[in-house]
Amino acid sequence: MTHRRLSLFVILIAATLPPVAIAQNGAPHPHRSRTREAYKFDNSYLSMTILPGWRVADSGDQRLSLIRGNYLLYVNPIFTHASSIAGGRFVEIASGLPSVEAVMRNVDEPAGGFECSQSDRTQVNKSISLVNLFTDASKSGNGCIFPSSGRTLWFGSFCSGTSGESDYSITLAFNSDDVNQLPARGSPELRQIFRDAVTMLKTLNLKPPVEISRISPKSAPPGATVTVYGRNFRIPNFTAEVIFKEYPNTTMSAPDIARDGTSMTFEVPPSLDTISCQAGYIEIGEDCVPVPPDHIDINDCPPNYGNTNFCGIPMPPGDYQISVTLESSGVSSKAVPFTVAPPLPRPVSILLMYPTQFVSAGDTVTVRGSGFTSTANTVKIGSASVENISSADGKTITFQAPALSEQDSRLGIRRFTAHIVNAHGESNSIFFSYR
Repeated sequence: MTHRRLSLFVILIAATLPPVAIAQNGAPHPHRSRTREAYKFDNSYLSMTILPGWRVADSGDQRLSLIRGNYLLYVNPIFTHASSIAGGRFVEIASGLPSVEAVMRNVDEPAGGFECSQSDRTQVNKSISLVNLFTDASKSGNGCIFPSSGRTLWFGSFCSGTSGESDYSITLAFNSDDVNQLPARGSPELRQIFRDAVTMLKTLNLKPPVEISRISPKSAPPGATVTVYGRNFRIPNFTAEVIFKEYPNTTMSAPDIARDGTSMTFEVPPSLDTISCQAGYIEIGEDCVPVPPDHIDINDCPPNYGNTNFCGIPMPPGDYQISVTLESSGVSSKAVPFTVAPPLPRPVSILLMYPTQFVSAGDTVTVRGSGFTSTANTVKIGSASVENISSADGKTITFQAPALSEQDSRLGIRRFTAHIVNAHGESNSIFFSYR
């Protein structure tokens, strides 16, 4: 995500602010008062000039939380929508704000904010427009709580937008759960708060929420350990993971993330999850597509073999793009190149295993490959194993999925790697999971 560039207009406004005192860590200089002069707040997620009278509060997460008297201004640089609706619903953005709760706590969900409000907009810059919400008895029903005085009172402002690799939200609220204590529309105090918010938000610079600086090594075979360096790999309330752009749904082992969030070690996946397709189609790039004219069916995931249609194949060597993603949020870093190197040759090799997901103990599992012995093949899945499996052609074996071992069951583990061992040696591994 490229940093936002302030317009000349914004630069001129910033130039009129009082001198800024900056400590090395981005906080105001310890000998300067946060409430008596402007200063630049700067952390790994954003930077913004803070005006006199406003103080930064510890939010406990990635948000910038500002307080002036009873007024609360929050900037959340990593915001995700539970509703998956562009712009989000108002209650998602403003959830937990006292003045919003004061007016809307009895409104049925989902709510959009309009149930209890009139609104206007304050344009901050090209990307930020604050929606200001006011309530009075002109709105009826819906469970809204109105001021007894009949006056039109403000109860919140918000903005939700998209910026590069992340959505963001901005909320302005009042710290009171009594609707009669909320600021009156057009009051001098409220107008000053709006002016402050606009002036500060004009200087807002959102940074890439997650960023990769380098990767080492840049090439490695399946099963090898690789370290990604960057920043913000540890963010409160989010779990970071490595994703292959070409195979975003493939199974990955949980990464080991440094405490300071600047590095992450992951294992190159030994296998890919593939699916069976209807007749005349094969899976390419996680989609079922018509079989190409020159395609040779060697190890395609076969259709109609039971209650699950997932197969496992070795991770193909090649050039890929990987990124660090905040799980289930849609937030990710820009992708960087990575090469999966060819693995060393093995005397025993698995080319296809099915099924490999949502398997129950006793289900029939088939393995295609090479180097299987006529007898005494052993399949190991986690701490469990199936021994003395025969192979008539040295290329196929069939076995019944073993029950989870007592140790794995006690630990609650249901996802493993499966491999084969015989007199020739040990095979490559394929991800395998139980219901």
